[in-house]
Amino acid sequence: MTQKVFQSQYPILEACMNRGSTVELAVAVHQAGGYPSLCSWTYNGHSQAMQQDLDCFVKLTNSNRIHLSFELNEFAHQIVHDIVRSHSIPTIEIIYGKTNTFRPTDSESELEVALLRLLAPLKAQGTRIFKRVYEAIDQGTMDRHLLDGFCIKGAESAGFSSYTPIRETFLKQRELTPGAMLIPYGGIGTADQVQDYIKLGAEMVAVGTVLALSAESTMATQTKLAAVQKQSQDLVQSTHNFGGVERKQSTLKFGNYLGPDDANGTVGLVRGLNGKPDSHVYLGRGIDHVDEILSCQQIIQRLVEKI
Repeated sequence: MTQKVFQSQYPILEACMNRGSTVELAVAVHQAGGYPSLCSWTYNGHSQAMQQDLDCFVKLTNSNRIHLSFELNEFAHQIVHDIVRSHSIPTIEIIYGKTNTFRPTDSESELEVALLRLLAPLKAQGTRIFKRVYEAIDQGTMDRHLLDGFCIKGAESAGFSSYTPIRETFLKQRELTPGAMLIPYGGIGTADQVQDYIKLGAEMVAVGTVLALSAESTMATQTKLAAVQKQSQDLVQSTHNFGGVERKQSTLKFGNYLGPDDANGTVGLVRGLNGKPDSHVYLGRGIDHVDEILSCQQIIQRLVEKI
């Protein structure tokens, strides 16, 4: 296959994970031939920390090939511009719209002016822009919002998502926007799944849960060991309604955690990542494909053995 933008050795993208996408994991994914990521949510509003991690990644790898995700209006527009321009980052992922995040926000149409102010300067410098979606978007919206592609989450995904199977949304999105770059985003853990999506025309295949449970992940070892004993049937799927649209959160809970403890369950998430009781971690159906802790190199080699 020929990647249009990412140009990594293998078509495996580290899914952007709240508190899970760290510079340590990014370096390991890069060294294993995949395409790493950093997620702005990890930094809880501290843009300088994200910039420092990005600088560290570039210094350690001598590469700017890393995917960055941002929520609209989380950082000031100029800060996002500065972060992306600091190393001429090729791709970003943008999250926006009241049915697409737990945080209070306006509808996508109400956010359009702010969105274009953020994205137009990046688009002009050649940055490719992906929108995180939970249902298919029409061509007119794609063009109006300056989008190049979509990161498609669904029923199999960790964290905040929808109840629609990813493959269903992927196929519909491919029909609506045949020129868009599409990235399935959840539940991936086998070579057969990767091969299937590549044959369907995926630009990359995103992997989250499986890499979150890798040896190089900064998640506490005791949390990883507990997670690999579980299956997707052990995940808690909590339902939330946003303006008549149902969304869900997929998480693995430990002890007596009742959550969410804030807008995005961050307090309990940090506890879970650090191996503390009465906590949780966001995991998806990729957990069904993890029965031991492997390195990123081993994981990615297994995922690409059929392409």
